[in-house]
Amino acid sequence: MASSLTEPVSDTHVWIARLRDFLHDCAGSASAEEHDRIREAVLLLHDPDGQSGATFEPTTIEAMLSCGAAESAVFAIVGPDVNCMVSRGSAGSCLATLVLPDGSEEVISEGATFGLALLAAYVSMILSGLERDDGMSAPLTLPNGARLH
Repeated sequence: MASSLTEPVSDTHVWIARLRDFLHDCAGSASAEEHDRIREAVLLLHDPDGQSGATFEPTTIEAMLSCGAAESAVFAIVGPDVNCMVSRGSAGSCLATLVLPDGSEEVISEGATFGLALLAAYVSMILSGLERDDGMSAPLTLPNGARLH
């Protein structure tokens, strides 16, 4: 049975929709679903041609998961060049903060585990870049007389 994750992505808008769906799946997943989300991330983000800059190998990620190293697997997916910080928030929630490559913004995500939070932040960062490149995000406009503090 073909899955929407295993079909090739040919259109930027379809790619963005898949990333958004995956982001919502990460945010809504329980800690027991972490390995499933990581495997989905491999299917969604791995580029065998290396054109997207993804440098991880799916077999390496699977080996890490079989050893119980889910966080290491997510760090391998994210790659060594991404500036990130993981922390635990109030009530034990896991948080991940990534800085966009140009340093202009930060992306913060919450998840049931550090791995899920980091995956969500990473996909948010990718989405932010795609939406900027595609001109999909509207610029912030303030009404006349609005004050920023």
